[in-house]
Amino acid sequence: MGNHLMAHGIARLGPLLKTSPAYGLRPLVWARKASSVENFTTNKLPKLRGAIDHDSIFVISLPITTKRSYFYCNHRPSILDKSQLKTFPLITKIETKATDLAKKGWNKLASSENKINKTIIKYVNKLLYTIPYEENCLRSFPSRNSMIREINEEAVSRGKVNTDSGALVQQEITNLNIPSEQLKRIPLIHPKFQKPQLVLDQLRELGEVNRPTHLKYSIACLIGVPLTLPFALVPVVPNVPGFYLAYRAYCHIKALLGVKHLDYLLENDTTPTPATKHLVFKDMGALSEVYEQSGINLDLDRGDRQEEVIITKDIIEQLCSRFDLGHLKEDLKKALDQESKRLRKKTTE
Repeated sequence: MGNHLMAHGIARLGPLLKTSPAYGLRPLVWARKASSVENFTTNKLPKLRGAIDHDSIFVISLPITTKRSYFYCNHRPSILDKSQLKTFPLITKIETKATDLAKKGWNKLASSENKINKTIIKYVNKLLYTIPYEENCLRSFPSRNSMIREINEEAVSRGKVNTDSGALVQQEITNLNIPSEQLKRIPLIHPKFQKPQLVLDQLRELGEVNRPTHLKYSIACLIGVPLTLPFALVPVVPNVPGFYLAYRAYCHIKALLGVKHLDYLLENDTTPTPATKHLVFKDMGALSEVYEQSGINLDLDRGDRQEEVIITKDIIEQLCSRFDLGHLKEDLKKALDQESKRLRKKTTE
């Protein structure tokens, strides 16, 4: 149960991976307490193929509570021409190879029949499940240097770009001296009941609140790695503490890079439209339909409303099925669990 959690997390980190982050991983099953929001019974809505273009760049907001959302940046290098992959920074290529090796090592440990290894896997998976879901949100945003952007008609008409994909890596954008005005804004998809300003405020809070946390723990984990070297001298037991601390240091650094890139994407725009310099809001009624099936009050504008969970396991199932978001299912369930526990604790204080 849950033997591939770390592999699932590591697979999401390599920005050059050409497949879905959950590719090749069996579904994870977790024992969970009942959520504070009861599941609802309804006829499933039809699957909307093509409603969201997964071979494109976009950010999606999926509300978890009346005040918090799960954010995911869909960023797939597979949309680039093969020749463009060479323009990725060297550090990004090294990172991809390193994460592939780490994933193979973890899968080998997870498939081991050794009782000690099985016990280690069990407790590490439990530990990983306690990691705040917001970290995965931030890690889904690649560093600015490895970000892919699509160009608008103006850049094409000026003959600056010679690519069929209409997409460029940041290094190409810099080399061609393409101004931000000639880059297409990245769509930020959200349910219709969620106002753009609310989404914007939650995104800013996501970065501001988590920045000091990831800075603190990235330093702590890096300091802790050398202290685990004595475990490497034990031939029977692998140096799990060292591996775990190195992995967590990497995750915290990736989250910090996500925060930094989020700051860039949230740069203010001079126009009065609900957008930033690099993001444009796209409300989707079909997303709202899934939430509305639960009968939960979706009025998020009431300032006096007490925070409550507005997503359920059934909503998660329908979102993942209807919009081909299966690779986010475990993260969304984790977000539901963590927010439900947080609000229950809040009401008892």
